[in-house]
Amino acid sequence: MTPGSFKCPKCDRSFSMAAHLGRHANTIHGSRKGPKPVAKRKPGRPRKGRVGRPKGSRSFARAGAATGEGVTRLLSQMQSFYSELTARRSSLDAQIAGMEGAINILGAAPKAGATGRKLGRPSGSGSRAGSLKDTIVRVLRQRAVALSPKEIAAKVVQSGYKTSTKNLTKAISNTLPEINAVRKVGRGLYRA
Repeated sequence: MTPGSFKCPKCDRSFSMAAHLGRHANTIHGSRKGPKPVAKRKPGRPRKGRVGRPKGSRSFARAGAATGEGVTRLLSQMQSFYSELTARRSSLDAQIAGMEGAINILGAAPKAGATGRKLGRPSGSGSRAGSLKDTIVRVLRQRAVALSPKEIAAKVVQSGYKTSTKNLTKAISNTLPEINAVRKVGRGLYRA
């Protein structure tokens, strides 16, 4: 559409968008349906009546707090649904255990996605003996002072740790935040 293609039928003013014409018609000519707009107050005169929400209307939170019935009913429904879900979960756990047993009897292992459990070591079970994390912890426990990643890398190599990593210092810097037994005590300084 070309600019100025929307014209006001009352004052022949042209607009580029229909929304602008509608806003013009509502504000200038008052052609909107519903309550009429409130006239602006003249400066220096006090406001009449209450400003804000009309009397008698309350929000859900205020209404529920005042009566307590709505909140009590909602809480009761939520507790009922929660107990239903926990009952379903225990039933499903029993069914899953039965299926795992049947699959194991037939000589196959259940798929990890089917049980929802992850394969491998459980989280928080510590580091494997001889791993980089284990070696870092051992090196830091032998020293009474905090060490930087570069110093830790040198001590790890001295302890006999074998690695094919090109940049052991960077690997150690990336691994240090993952070790629960190690804490950062200063800028670039760690101790166990």
